[in-house]
Amino acid sequence: MKKSQITGLVLFLVALLSPFTMGAADVALKSWSDGPLTWNDFLGQAVIKDEPSYMKAYLAITPAEMSSSKTNVLYRLEASALMNTSVSFADTKFRTAQRLRYHQLQFDVLEYMRRRLQAELNTGISGLEAENTLRYYQQLYDERILRIAENTQNGANDNRLQEEEYLIRKQLDELGLPPVPTIGASNFSYGVQAGVGGMVPTGSISDDFSGCVLFSLGLTGGYKQLKLKADISFGQPSFNNSNIFNVPSDIAGKPGQGNTDSYATYLGIGTTLGYTVLDTKRFSITPNMGGYWSSFGWKVDNYRYENVTTEDGKTELVRLVNSTEKVSLNNFSWIASIDFDIKLHKHVSDTPFFLTGQREEFLSAIRISPFITHGSYNKAVPPVKGYIVGVTVSYLGLARALRLR
Repeated sequence: MKKSQITGLVLFLVALLSPFTMGAADVALKSWSDGPLTWNDFLGQAVIKDEPSYMKAYLAITPAEMSSSKTNVLYRLEASALMNTSVSFADTKFRTAQRLRYHQLQFDVLEYMRRRLQAELNTGISGLEAENTLRYYQQLYDERILRIAENTQNGANDNRLQEEEYLIRKQLDELGLPPVPTIGASNFSYGVQAGVGGMVPTGSISDDFSGCVLFSLGLTGGYKQLKLKADISFGQPSFNNSNIFNVPSDIAGKPGQGNTDSYATYLGIGTTLGYTVLDTKRFSITPNMGGYWSSFGWKVDNYRYENVTTEDGKTELVRLVNSTEKVSLNNFSWIASIDFDIKLHKHVSDTPFFLTGQREEFLSAIRISPFITHGSYNKAVPPVKGYIVGVTVSYLGLARALRLR
């Protein structure tokens, strides 16, 4: 195999691996639009043996933010021709004008492919289709660079180099600069939240149970200002009453039933519909209303009493557990809450999300949600009624697909 073909093959492999190696080290990028190449752009160390210089360049698609002042940020779906200067190398002994022309030719070919890619993006393709088109033009570039390396003997043949330079300049002039389309986030959103908080019962509920810490997990989705949310909360309140079902005492006044453990299990599952009344770059407010199922569950011991003779001959009345059973108080009622979202960070994915096939705009936020729900637990004697008031502080992650506008 000729040296030019070997060099071209190595450069092809370097370009192919570039998207995967960028995150492994510090990367300095130069766009074709930044201006002509200079030897100062070759900052890397030699990794290809006996090669005086080489450049690492590749195509990329980037959703660039157009405006950060609007709530619904718009982006441009922009194709880029990039050179990784941190790994491109040039031996100081071979930094000639002709050698630099050869690398500029490579960069010009990449820009030509970028313009063709941009023209494809302007037809409305996005998501996985755009990624496949990106790979197609990258492959065309790699194949053409291999042919140029062979035809020009890696730039050493000046006549052939001039022919290739004339051809690519003619192609760039004929193609021109395609416009960059605008994309924006979809009206649909989805996400998850997880957090911690607390609840305090009121009314006769507080006669039986104390407040407790809550752990919550939820899913959320929405269309424009409308928000649909489903949450589940878990806690372990302690008891304020050892005989919630008011089981009668025996003749001697001894209790017939008691709680097995020191804590009950509280479970709340709610679904709410909300409407965002305020939405700024850093903050939003969404009142919610919906249905809520809540349950207090625990174990109780049913007692019996027996006279037992001790070792010293005395008789003592001892309480024994006759049986243990699981009990619960359940209720379905309404719940009202307000979500105060403090927006922390916004990020646009570099590649399409596998579920939607589109690039995504991701938003992270802290959500503070005070709530109130009504409870009426008729199984207890007498019935337990009141309100449960609480608040949760959650980390919220939201995503919206990016689409052409």
